[in-house]
Amino acid sequence: MKVLRTRITEVVCPARNHALLRFAADEVIPGEPGEFVMVRGDWGCHPVLPRAFSLVESGVTGSILVKAAGPGSDLLIGMNVGDELVVFGPLGNGFSVEPFERRPVLVAGGVGVAPLLFLAQQLAAAGVRSTFLYGARTEHDLPLADDIAAVAELRVTTEDGSVGEKGLITEPLQRVLQEDPKAIVYSCGPEGMLEAVARVAMAQQVECQVALEAPMACGMGTCKGCAVMTTAGSYKYVCYDGPVFAAGDIYGERA
Repeated sequence: MKVLRTRITEVVCPARNHALLRFAADEVIPGEPGEFVMVRGDWGCHPVLPRAFSLVESGVTGSILVKAAGPGSDLLIGMNVGDELVVFGPLGNGFSVEPFERRPVLVAGGVGVAPLLFLAQQLAAAGVRSTFLYGARTEHDLPLADDIAAVAELRVTTEDGSVGEKGLITEPLQRVLQEDPKAIVYSCGPEGMLEAVARVAMAQQVECQVALEAPMACGMGTCKGCAVMTTAGSYKYVCYDGPVFAAGDIYGERA
């Protein structure tokens, strides 16, 4: 875990109201798929707190995907090449990736695509081509889809049918798991989608890991703002114990 003063090297707009910020420091930027960083620009005293973002890549350069959602994200999207970005991390626990005898199925919604693209690229580098199910409301809400298609088998679902299959992402997921019950599922996205994905996987008795999204102020388990109740009846913190959890620990039957 480090505090790095980085400079933005590239700003890409992969979809409306989104920006991919790529940044570099004088040293390697560490991180694994599913881990996150707290970031803050040099924008004065407001907003005070940094913002949490999953890493899209790490190494010589790092990157995060930002969606306009409020004052902090708006300021980040408005940053330019050369601007300073303070990066604190990596934080949390990433996806648990084992030697692959099972088919990896990655299920993303919204900005949940960020850690899963990172994972898909890592798998591809190891010679494993994953199945990537990407759900969105419309064709305009699919940032980084071209990057995914370059490293994985991409299947798109949109609620309005403007591109790909019309419907919810759980429908192709059910088919994939029926075809291959020995698959393993990795998912990140909105809360409702994560629960639905987890329930489909659990119904098929397929292992599923979910990366939760939660508001947080510190990223280290101090502020207690990202607490979630587990099925065992105890509280865990998305920043410290997660953000990746076994689906059954969050969405399984309560003890």
